[in-house]
Amino acid sequence: MKKKQASKIIVMALSAMMALSALAGCANNNVDAVQPTAQPTAQAESNAKDQQAGSDAEVPVIDIGLRAGVSWVQKCPDINTDEHVLAFEEKMGVDLNISLIQHDGFTEKLGMMLAQGDFPDVISGDLPYTSVMSGAIENGLFLPLDDLLAEYAPNMMEQVPEAVWDELRGEDGHIYGIGDFISNPARRCTVIRKDLLDKLNLDIPETLDEFYNVLVAFKDAGVKYPFIGREKFKYSETFFAAYGVVPTTWQLNDEGQVVPAYLLPEMKEALAFYKKLYDEGLIDPESLTNNATVRDQKAAAGDVGMMVVNISAVPGYSTSLRENVPDGMWVCAASPLNPNGGAHGYAAFTPTANVHYINAECEHPEEIIKFFDKMLEPDEELQRFLSYGIEGEFYTVNEDGSVNLSLPDYSPNPYDVIPQFLRRVKDAGIGRVTISAQPGGDQVLEYYDTKAKDDTLAYIQPINLQSIVEHPELSVEEDKQELFINYASKVMIGTASLDDFDDFVQEWMDRGGTEVIAEATEQYNNGTVKFRGDYQK
Repeated sequence: MKKKQASKIIVMALSAMMALSALAGCANNNVDAVQPTAQPTAQAESNAKDQQAGSDAEVPVIDIGLRAGVSWVQKCPDINTDEHVLAFEEKMGVDLNISLIQHDGFTEKLGMMLAQGDFPDVISGDLPYTSVMSGAIENGLFLPLDDLLAEYAPNMMEQVPEAVWDELRGEDGHIYGIGDFISNPARRCTVIRKDLLDKLNLDIPETLDEFYNVLVAFKDAGVKYPFIGREKFKYSETFFAAYGVVPTTWQLNDEGQVVPAYLLPEMKEALAFYKKLYDEGLIDPESLTNNATVRDQKAAAGDVGMMVVNISAVPGYSTSLRENVPDGMWVCAASPLNPNGGAHGYAAFTPTANVHYINAECEHPEEIIKFFDKMLEPDEELQRFLSYGIEGEFYTVNEDGSVNLSLPDYSPNPYDVIPQFLRRVKDAGIGRVTISAQPGGDQVLEYYDTKAKDDTLAYIQPINLQSIVEHPELSVEEDKQELFINYASKVMIGTASLDDFDDFVQEWMDRGGTEVIAEATEQYNNGTVKFRGDYQK
């Protein structure tokens, strides 16, 4: 671990996020950003020494902080002694010292670490233009990687698209991050219980009225939570998507200005629909406070009829559901057609997301670069290991090199530890072989290749708005839209009126929104914004 004093910019961004967490009533009071894992057991240490003894080269030790987004990892008492981690270390020729950053409240915890200046040699993070990361880059906390990549990363330089490298650059033009690359911008979808649809003789809904009728039918059939959301409207955007106003996006208004979608008139219609669901008992009343774990527990128990998830995770949710509902199955559905005839869909995803940064005080950054680069090495045996894990546990190999995959039918399970948690650089669009071997996998792949592409909402992405740094409550980033979340939450539960929408917009403008819109529009006009999805300027 190295220490370096972060600047006021990171502290300002972190303070804004903490204020938002308190406002939403679901703040995590544990300020320990990283959960250091226990020391390896004596047996594990002995094995590591035996492995190293067979090699003339010293095995590089890499201190790495990773987001604990895999259920097995979150529940593992010591990830550093997990057999999958040890097998990965042996195959990759490294000794990892992993610290976990918990998935819930990840950005806040990451910001706290950076503000304190105490973080590992390499660490998971958000994209470089987000508020916390841009502040860290400006203050020299991370190494620029251009020269290191050119010298030590031939596989990444050949295989990672240039558009991805452009996403990983700081304001100074240097590359600071290493991450996944994604070809299909579709990321999220609505999922609906297919077993319930079949039981009630219902088709997958397409229009907003059809979605509403399905939720009513689920309630009448005794489903506890016909629709469920997560805290701060995260993974809840089915009906924002229907009106083309996903709150994390920017769009042009009728005056040609770049504005947050939550200021557009269609947002008032979307909020009216969420309020209707709440008033009629069609949405979990705890949707504004459910974290990922709580939401997933309710879904696995069979209490949920409809929700929003990442497309790649759908088969896993079906597996979890079947532990309690033997014939349970989640099926993908596109967002409702816009009742006004306009655009609809989930926000198009960025070309990369799973980003990693190297501490500016790291003594051997070249070892980290070589470690990431090896993940793209064109070696059939290595790629099979990185894709499926330990041979004999979940798969066997035929004489012709083809794989017989047999995934566990229990949850959480360790299958994702190697291909998802540890394999940090890959084409991360969707794992086709893995998904096809799981319940409902064929439908997920068909949806991903067809309807999902048409269900992505194109939008404008301003970069590093100084006016947002000065007025963080006006943010458009997910989880950080303090003013909007405050107003929208009150509308849904009935403590604020839809008639006050114009007052909300005016308050947003009075708090600095005029400057935010001016800066965003200037970026649009001078070509410095980024465009997501198939945006037509």
